[in-house]
Amino acid sequence: MAIALIDAALICACGCAGAVLVPAGLHARKDSAGYQICELCPTRLNRGGAHRPCGAGRAHKSCIIRRNRQAVATHTPVARVKRPYDTLQSTQQYKRRKEARAAVAEVLQRVDCPLEAIHLPPTPAAQELLHLTTAERERIRTVPSLHIPCEQTIIQCKQLLATTHATETGTFANGAYVTDPVCFVSVLCVQSPLLVVGGDTGDQLTKLGVTYLDEQQTQQFAALLVYRGKDDYDDLDTLKEPSLTPFTGDSSAFPHIFAVLQHFINTRSAFLNGDWPFINAVLGLMAPSATHPCPICIISRNSFTKSSRYRTPADKHSLHTQHSPLLSINPERIVPTPLHLFLGVSNRIILDAFSELLGKDLVEQSLQHVTTIHSAGSGGRSDLFKLNGPEIRKWIKQKRSVTLLAAAASAGEVDAATRATHSILSRWLETLHDHLLHKKEWEAKEIEEWRTAVDDILLHWCAETGQDAFPQLHMLRHSLEFAERHRFLGRASEAQIESYHYKFKRLFHLQHLNMSHNEAERQRRCLADSSLRAVQSILI
Repeated sequence: MAIALIDAALICACGCAGAVLVPAGLHARKDSAGYQICELCPTRLNRGGAHRPCGAGRAHKSCIIRRNRQAVATHTPVARVKRPYDTLQSTQQYKRRKEARAAVAEVLQRVDCPLEAIHLPPTPAAQELLHLTTAERERIRTVPSLHIPCEQTIIQCKQLLATTHATETGTFANGAYVTDPVCFVSVLCVQSPLLVVGGDTGDQLTKLGVTYLDEQQTQQFAALLVYRGKDDYDDLDTLKEPSLTPFTGDSSAFPHIFAVLQHFINTRSAFLNGDWPFINAVLGLMAPSATHPCPICIISRNSFTKSSRYRTPADKHSLHTQHSPLLSINPERIVPTPLHLFLGVSNRIILDAFSELLGKDLVEQSLQHVTTIHSAGSGGRSDLFKLNGPEIRKWIKQKRSVTLLAAAASAGEVDAATRATHSILSRWLETLHDHLLHKKEWEAKEIEEWRTAVDDILLHWCAETGQDAFPQLHMLRHSLEFAERHRFLGRASEAQIESYHYKFKRLFHLQHLNMSHNEAERQRRCLADSSLRAVQSILI
C-alpha cells in the first residue's frame, strides 16, 4: 500500500483508509485524524504500546533499536593506539618483540638482504666506561666485534663532567681534594634524604667525606679530601692552614675542608659518623680512654653501664684544653658507631667470654671454620688479633656457638650454669647482628626488642662474662636512643667508609702505581676516579 508524505494524502499502514498523514515540524507527528504517529515510521501509536520518547514525539521501541543498530554499522571505527613498549608487562613485551622479529624477517627475505649487512653493533656511551681502567678498555678494543669510544672521547667526557658535575680535583702538599665539594655533594645527594659527614684512616690514608643514599637507596660514601696521615687531631688540624686547599665555584667562600663540612651540618642537618677516636678528635675531646670519653654524654669511665645527660657547649668534661673543636654538632646527631659496636662487643663475646667459659682451645678450633686468609696490606690492625665483620657473620650463620657447646660437652661434662651462660651470650650475639647494621626503617616493635636487649646486656654483662664494662658497652645505650629518635641506625653507620678504604686501595696500588714517584698526584688520580664512579650512577 503506497504512502505519500508531505502534501499528498496518506493511508495509514494499519489499514485506516482515508486517514491522511500530516507531516511533523517542530511538534509530534500526527495523522489527519489527530492521532500521534511514530517519529521513525508512518504508523499510528497505540495506547499502552511499546514506544519511547524520540525527538519531539515518541517512536516504537523496535524502530529506535533498528535506528541505533544502523548508526553503529555505519560508524567508522577509530584506529587503536598501541601503548608504549616501556609501559608493557614482560609477556606483552615478548609478544611485541616476536611480532617485530617476524616483520623484519619478512622484509629482509623480500628484499634479499642479510641482517648482518644493516645491523650496527651497539656502541656504549663514554660515561658507561668510566669505571674501567685504560688497560681494560684497551683489551676490549682488541675484540673486532666490540666497538667502544676512543680514549680521546673518554678524556673529553671526564673534562666535561669536571665542569657539569663538579668532579674536578686538585692537590696539596700530601694529599688531594675535590675543588668544589659543595656543588659535588649537591649533585650526588639531590635525591638523598640522608647526609652524614665523617672520616677515617685506612692504609695510612685518611679520607674525609660524606655518606649518602643513591637512587636505589643504597648507602654510599664519597671522599672530598684524602691525605697521607692519621685521623688524630694533630694531622687533622693541619688541614686548616690558609690557602692549603683553595676551593672554587660554590665552595670558594670556605677557607678549609672543615668549614665545608660544618656548612653541611648547619644547612643540611647532616649527621657525624666515624670511629670513636675520629669523632673525639674533630670535637676537640680527649681520647676514648679519658675520664669522660663519650662524645655524646658526660658519662664517667667508672659508670659505663649507667646513663648520663647529653653534652652541652658549656661542658668541660674531658675537653682538650689545647685542641679547639674542628666541628660542632648537636650530640643527638652523632651516629653512635654501630659497626664498631658490633665488632667490639661480638669479639669480646667470642674471643674472651667463650674462651673463659668453654676453653680457649675449643674456641680456636671453631674459629678455623670461619677465619679467612687476609691479603697482605688489605686489612687493618684488627685482622691480626680480632674477627672482622664477615667472619663474625659466618660464625652466627653457621651456628658455631652451638657446635662449640657440643664440642665442650663431648670433651667433658658441662654443668647447667655454663649452659645458661652460653645461651645468654649466644642470644646477645645474634641480637647484636640483627639490630645494629640493618639499613631498614626501625619499627616500634624492633625498638622495644632492642631496648630489652640493651637493658639485658648492660645489667648482666659483668656477671655473665666476668669482664668489666668498657666504652663500647656504654655506646649501646646511645644506639637505642638514636634509633628511637631517628628511626634508623645502620644506614648512617661508618660501614661505607670502611668499604671505601678497599676501593681506594685498589686504585692506589693497582691502577695508579705508575705515579708512585708523585704521591700527591697519585692520590688525586685515585680521588678523581672514585668521584667519577660516584656520579656514574646518575648519568646511566
